[in-house]
Amino acid sequence: MRFLLMFILRIILFPITFLMACVVYTRNWLYDNGVLKITRPDVFTINVGNLNLGGTGKTPHVEYLVNLLANRYKSTILSRGYKRQTQGFVLADDTATAKTIGDEPMQYYLKFKDKIKVVVCEDRVAGVNQTQAIFPDNELVILDDAFQHRKIAPHLNLLLCDYNQPFYADYLAPYGKLRDIRRSAGRAHAVIVSKCPDDISLSVKEELKTGINRYTMAGTPVFFSVIHYRDITPYASGIIFSVQKPVTVVSAIAKPEVFHQYLKKKGYMIDKVMDYPDHFAFSAKEIEQIVDAQNPSQQIITTEKDMVKLRPLLNKQKLDRFFYVPIAVSISDKNHFDKFILSETTKAISKNS
Repeated sequence: MRFLLMFILRIILFPITFLMACVVYTRNWLYDNGVLKITRPDVFTINVGNLNLGGTGKTPHVEYLVNLLANRYKSTILSRGYKRQTQGFVLADDTATAKTIGDEPMQYYLKFKDKIKVVVCEDRVAGVNQTQAIFPDNELVILDDAFQHRKIAPHLNLLLCDYNQPFYADYLAPYGKLRDIRRSAGRAHAVIVSKCPDDISLSVKEELKTGINRYTMAGTPVFFSVIHYRDITPYASGIIFSVQKPVTVVSAIAKPEVFHQYLKKKGYMIDKVMDYPDHFAFSAKEIEQIVDAQNPSQQIITTEKDMVKLRPLLNKQKLDRFFYVPIAVSISDKNHFDKFILSETTKAISKNS
């Protein structure tokens, strides 16, 4: 019965998807044929993006690039600052919050404020220009999620492809989960298949490459990455997590089921799961729903992205209940990938200097 309902729903949604396809094709044609202006900044830019509506792991891949490049070049992360309560160009500083710059930029700032600058701006071209006007010695801008922002042409365009839902087997929303057409993968200078299992086989890699190469330019390299969950970290220093106590799991991310599966695999005693929409803006109301006042031993596990929004809302007593799980990515062919990124970056920056 459920399959039949899903089938009927897809038939209903198909005309909307067709209209969206017309809009996307027309928009791309206008940019590709010079009717709408595309700008390539003077400063070297690397974009991390996708064709999906979300959930491919852009944030840890941006962090990977920061760790690889920030000690070599003066760098800035530029993000849209999705669902922030401000507009225009904002430079992150110690007064910034997830409300003023967005949850992911806030995470970047808390992690890397001693290494890089973090700015947000809806208009990526204006954001890059203003960044260079304020910091003329800035050598590199990492663009977070600008693949569909056709006004800007990054020097290096990295496209993420979800292992569990590759773009070449998906369709435009609302029939599928894509926000751009498959052939847009042709703008990528490299593709990273994200969220791969640790034991991905060579035959599966070749199958994925075959599907991807139908839409990319000849010779475009394809890499594979794995997400690694780190040790549970307390919001407040000095608090010890107990594996013997039940936990409440709270998340506001695109695909929380992967997070849930990891926690279950670790054997944590999950008592309650509370999922909110991606980038959800938590308030005191949600804190009261999450925290069980009758259970002082309650432990609450969140994602790192949600931590940057929740922590400012907590008093000391509630703070001690909360823990988060940091994540990072590893590239299966790390040496090849690092060499590719460093070679392209060094070559371009040396030319500009």
